[in-house]
Amino acid sequence: MPSLGRLSDLLPSGSRTGRSYAGAINSTGQRRQAPDLEGDALAAVRHRGSHLQIIAAAGSGKTEVVAQRVADLLADGVAPRGIVAFTFTDRAAAELKQRITARVEERLGTSAVDQLVGLFVGTIHAYCFRLLNLRVPRFATYDVLDDHQLTAFLSREAHHLGLKAFDPKGRSRLFAGIETFIKSVDVVENELLEPASMPEPFRGALASYYETLERYRLLTYGQQVVRAVRELERPALAAEIHAELAHLIVDEYQDVNPAQERLVHLLTGPSTELCVVGDDDQAIYGWRGSDVANIVSFVQRYPSVATFEVATNRRSLPQIVEVANAFATTISGRLDKTMAPARAAEGSGPQSSLPQVVAWRAATEAEEAGWVAQLVLDLNEKGARFSEIAVLVRGRVAYPALVETFATFDIPVQPGGRTGLFNQPEAVTLGKAVCWLSDIEWRTGFEYGKKVTDDAMMADFARVFMLDDPAKRRLRRFMGDWRDAVPKEDRVANLVGEFYELLAVLGVDRWDLSDSLALNRLGTMARFSALLVDYESVRRRARPDATESTEQVGGQDRGTWYYRNLALHIVNYAAGAYEGFDGESVSNLDAVDLTTVHRAKGLEWPAVFIPSVTAGRFPPSKTGKVTERLVPRDAFNASRYEGSDPDERRLFYVALTRARDWVSVSHHQRVKTNAAHPSAYWSAHADFELAPGDIVVPELSSPAGDQDEPVSITYSELAQFLDCAMAYRLRTLLGFMPRLAPELGYGRAVHHVLQAVALATRATGRVPDPDALEKILDASFFLPTANKAAHRQLKTSARALVGRYLAQYAEDLHRVWETERPFELHLDGVIVSGRADVILDTEGGVPTALAILDYKTSTKGTGPEHDLQLQVYADAGYREGLDVRGAYVHDLKNARREPVDVGASAIESAEAVVIEAAAQISAREFAPNPGQRCRACEVRTVCPAAKR
Repeated sequence: MPSLGRLSDLLPSGSRTGRSYAGAINSTGQRRQAPDLEGDALAAVRHRGSHLQIIAAAGSGKTEVVAQRVADLLADGVAPRGIVAFTFTDRAAAELKQRITARVEERLGTSAVDQLVGLFVGTIHAYCFRLLNLRVPRFATYDVLDDHQLTAFLSREAHHLGLKAFDPKGRSRLFAGIETFIKSVDVVENELLEPASMPEPFRGALASYYETLERYRLLTYGQQVVRAVRELERPALAAEIHAELAHLIVDEYQDVNPAQERLVHLLTGPSTELCVVGDDDQAIYGWRGSDVANIVSFVQRYPSVATFEVATNRRSLPQIVEVANAFATTISGRLDKTMAPARAAEGSGPQSSLPQVVAWRAATEAEEAGWVAQLVLDLNEKGARFSEIAVLVRGRVAYPALVETFATFDIPVQPGGRTGLFNQPEAVTLGKAVCWLSDIEWRTGFEYGKKVTDDAMMADFARVFMLDDPAKRRLRRFMGDWRDAVPKEDRVANLVGEFYELLAVLGVDRWDLSDSLALNRLGTMARFSALLVDYESVRRRARPDATESTEQVGGQDRGTWYYRNLALHIVNYAAGAYEGFDGESVSNLDAVDLTTVHRAKGLEWPAVFIPSVTAGRFPPSKTGKVTERLVPRDAFNASRYEGSDPDERRLFYVALTRARDWVSVSHHQRVKTNAAHPSAYWSAHADFELAPGDIVVPELSSPAGDQDEPVSITYSELAQFLDCAMAYRLRTLLGFMPRLAPELGYGRAVHHVLQAVALATRATGRVPDPDALEKILDASFFLPTANKAAHRQLKTSARALVGRYLAQYAEDLHRVWETERPFELHLDGVIVSGRADVILDTEGGVPTALAILDYKTSTKGTGPEHDLQLQVYADAGYREGLDVRGAYVHDLKNARREPVDVGASAIESAEAVVIEAAAQISAREFAPNPGQRCRACEVRTVCPAAKR
């Protein structure tokens, strides 16, 4: 390890004085301090010497407890790399990391913040993918399929996997067979069942499925965990991990499944203290394989466990806590505990005597939605922002009446809370257009399919996109030309590019982005581009050539069936599966959150509505219903996946405890013409019943300690913002996706080859000769969407690039200190993350001195954008204590290496650029930068400022 302390020699005196991490500053500019913990919360922070279990009640501030525990461990001298903290979601990871950083600065100072890069805070899946990439070299070229991509991939591979045979109704329906297969695979992976023990024909299909994923270099979410578990079962790798890992923290432990629990067990070495945090009353993911028994029986399964209860609810007013406690006692098999309220009823006089929980009923679903809307407006008239109000439903069936009624009353709704992508008229119109291209009937849900006619399609476009007559004529010509091109076998389809051309014809670039409605409509367009990429990326996915292992063959990329399969994918899967636009991450839109209880986990609002607490809705009528899978029922606990009354009661408890000040529980007595009884969950609160017209809503309190969070951004995103802030907004915040091209991933593939060359040199002490280099190219050079000709051409190019590098800079390979080194730069209001390609040691002949090297496969000379990247990484390295004395951009194409100034003045200037950019992002200043760059910009057809 290089020597420390060079930062103080390099930088001018006082150049870092007064720097503070933005997360430690509140909105009034005052430094906020960590809340004082006491009792079991404080004891949990300070505990050492054994495993520990923290039972954390809803709203008890468990994130704060975990953050202070991590800061306390670091204060004790535990290395950041010795701490791993798992969270359930990426959002929770970001929140926890921000909180840890703030607590570390308060406790240990700003210099300690700069050392946190080795600390892992993230999801179990992210950790597994990192472990596989770092510890098992072959996984470096693998990609991960999300649920949408997996379904598209299986529809491509369905024939040779025989998936139609798994239609539970025996009608050979493709997507029904895919759904059954996926649910069964999930069980095999969640439960770590042996694939060879499955019955035929599932066993054969499963073996072919895993072989196919391997051939295409793909992982799924489940496979990430399974593969990581199998690697950790190798004693040598486990020993490497245990040598470094001192503390493992698992948040939301009640939601881990058996495979994840096995991973946790394998990571917990003889010197590793395991800390699990959770609440069995909030275990709501049994249908995805989680097992509440993990937390209930933790003290019996691990030795020497210290248990702490953080039982004070700091979120909700006393009556809400009382009601939630009472309801929790109806959950069977739970750990015995009781929440205590921390807040007192606020205000005096009539306001303080208003009920904090109300229950009411309406005659019909439409009437119930109307009263919800009226009460929302009442809250707004009493000073509540719409964004301080949530409407939480059990399932999507409750959405339409609420969405329609809110629209009638002009109540704004958060885009992320809408029913789904295809509940938006723009997405429906686009989906119908895809069906029209290939003569597939359009349908949604269980309705019968209907042919999309020319006139009906044009009428939909004209109505939804408000087209005038000239625009209609342009659209008709465009759609006709597109349809004529679909069957051509000599033309490569480019779905995203064609979609962007359509948006240009529709005049989307003229939409006013200051209008929240227009912005959300644009977000729907962006989500549709993601759907196209999900489909296209797996349809065009390349694989090694079975007849020539040194080459690869491309996937499907043209013809009528390419478009027809897309239409079938939309109609049979995407129309019911894709969520709508989730809103810009830096948006401060004032709108009601309308979402499901599952998606509300971990969130809170001053006022919460829980409507449709009607028999058959909450809990759903299908709860506990036997679901046929391809896995024998006696091979796993099938009932866990099928739901139960305790599962549903836990979900209702989660809904109740999202509320800070006021909660409404309601049901309707008729669904259309059929009578509906109240759910038992509503009846449990019948003592709080009022007629809806008699309800007086309270004034809501504002959550205390509302702080501005720093901008967290990758360097590539920062570079994009600096190049054109409008393009950054359209791509990164709204989510418009890039077109797929044969050369996609070329730079990444070359980097993989160079990394493999460096590792081979380190292992053998010799620079690879041409034969060894060829073997590395065969194993590491993979382009996910290139056909054979493109792969062959680009591989030749890569061979030349790497060959020139080895001929001129072979000595570098004996100086490699680390490859793919992560960096994190903390400045006022911003955290910039990234990875340096290579760090060399012995810079300037000094063994401990380092140089950062960044490879570029295609550059037009060096420039400020390349300099800034290396200056950011160098600054982060200085702050971490690394002895960085040089930085270089290496242009592989031209075999040229240019030094980058990383002296004190250059670093100060780079910091100023980064801080200013972050301030502009926080202020939502997305000024366009039109010019020559527009010609190559992916989003020019939706950009209001692009130069054509």
